[in-house]
Amino acid sequence: MLPGDEGKSGKVYNDRVSEQGVMTVMQSRGSLSNTFSLVVRPDKASMQTAEKLRRQLEEQGIGEDAVQPDYVIVVGGDGTFLYAIHQYMETLSRHAFIGVHTGTLGFFMDYMDTELEDFVSDLSEGRLEMEPHALMEARTGGKTLYAVNEVRIENPVRTQNITVYLNGEKFEDFRGSGLCLCTQLGSSAYNRSLGGAVLQKGLGAFEMAEIAGIHHSRFRSLGVPFVMSDTTAVRFSSEDFSGAVLGVDSDVLDMKDMQTVEVARSESKILHIARGKKITDFRRLERLF
Repeated sequence: MLPGDEGKSGKVYNDRVSEQGVMTVMQSRGSLSNTFSLVVRPDKASMQTAEKLRRQLEEQGIGEDAVQPDYVIVVGGDGTFLYAIHQYMETLSRHAFIGVHTGTLGFFMDYMDTELEDFVSDLSEGRLEMEPHALMEARTGGKTLYAVNEVRIENPVRTQNITVYLNGEKFEDFRGSGLCLCTQLGSSAYNRSLGGAVLQKGLGAFEMAEIAGIHHSRFRSLGVPFVMSDTTAVRFSSEDFSGAVLGVDSDVLDMKDMQTVEVARSESKILHIARGKKITDFRRLERLF
């Protein structure tokens, strides 16, 4: 989750997401039937914006369908955008996600709530372009979890020992509060608050940053953020993860029964973000500061 949108969740208007009958998102508008669903942050301004948007879309003959939408339209901020993606995770590659910004930070969002007419026009006239992003896949204890932004291990109770392996080769022994492994999309989120670098769009990379690492004359790990190819397979291991939590975007799991977490680029989960306005990556980044 990005700074400024913590603790906020969205609302799915029709809380049913099914895999049946959903079309694969294609690059051209001709392959889409132009149905939409709305995922809305539950505050008054966002709800009112969503109602205006619904009316305008339906006037253009674009119907609402929460089960098999071509477009998942997010009204809120980046936290709501992440929430929406996870709500549709089982059928992720079959939808396009696009945001209307009413929140405190809109790094994922192309349109402001004052630009609804422009948004509806761009969608109905087929001016939206698909921007694909591979997700991060974390496997542990027979479970597979997917992250848009990051996978992190944090222990607020005690010093956590973690052995890090890259492509099966031991890289380092870490001691501290934890480690964060992020995608390019997530590099501007929690990773940035840890002192990590923001990765430019188009770089196929993961970045690992330490969370309060311990460094002294008898023990030292790398101590700085490490950027690696997103083809790198990463494994975090420890004999004792008691007290630690595994964070996958905004989801958190207790790690007391875990010993290993394996993280890699997902080959099956592709996120399609629909982009309309020609906003450069540098302009989006400028919104952060």
